[in-house]
Amino acid sequence: MKNLKFLFFLLTFSFCSQSSEMTMGMPEPYFGGTEDMAFSETSLSRDGSFSQGDYIIKTAYASTDVSSSNFENTIDEVEDLVKNYNGNISNTYLSTNYQGLKSYNLTMNIPAEEFESFLLKVEEISKFTNINLNANDVTKYVLDIDSRLKSLKDEKKALEEIKEEAVSTSDKLQVQSQLRYINQDIQVLEGQKEYYENSVSYSSLTLDIREGSGVSLFSWNYYVQRALNWIESIIGFGVSFGIIAVPLLLLLLGFKKFRSKS
Repeated sequence: MKNLKFLFFLLTFSFCSQSSEMTMGMPEPYFGGTEDMAFSETSLSRDGSFSQGDYIIKTAYASTDVSSSNFENTIDEVEDLVKNYNGNISNTYLSTNYQGLKSYNLTMNIPAEEFESFLLKVEEISKFTNINLNANDVTKYVLDIDSRLKSLKDEKKALEEIKEEAVSTSDKLQVQSQLRYINQDIQVLEGQKEYYENSVSYSSLTLDIREGSGVSLFSWNYYVQRALNWIESIIGFGVSFGIIAVPLLLLLLGFKKFRSKS
């Protein structure tokens, strides 16, 4: 029994040390790239992969300017291209500036092995005005997680063996308590590893498609759009006013007719 308690004490001490180490040294989840490559050229060229390693998270941010007549068609072509690459669109946002020009922003997730080919195909649809590429090699973080998982699972196995040999209820409860903490830490590490694996499987491109960017205040398109907006506002006000005024007018006429009969 003394040997059992002594062994349990050693394992508890080891586990506490390991937990403290994990809290202090666990890598933070990835939120941005560590390798930035900014391109001011309108054409895109790459001679190889973004980075070296088994776990590379790739992201890109780009913009392209198109004519008003080609704005909708460009959006459709890009979205069709995403489907052709078995990707998905996770976010879209359509806005209009003070000149009445539209901007469509979308975030696309593409299988990582096809990402660079996808970027080139997008540029065939419309040349990039600018593009920023990010690559983050998280291989060392994943290897660190694997190492910690192995250590925790070894401790879990040892504690389970001690639990089977324990005689008193108090010893079993103490071991069970330590097992619960170990299982929680294992779940946290497995969740972080899953996050990295999912991030590596798909690479993302956030693209801003801008309609006629750079049109001046003297452009006919600006004044036509403003005039249309004013007309739309006037019509909207007239309809709203009519909905309220017509019933009131009918009530007033009815009241006057009633009084005249009286």
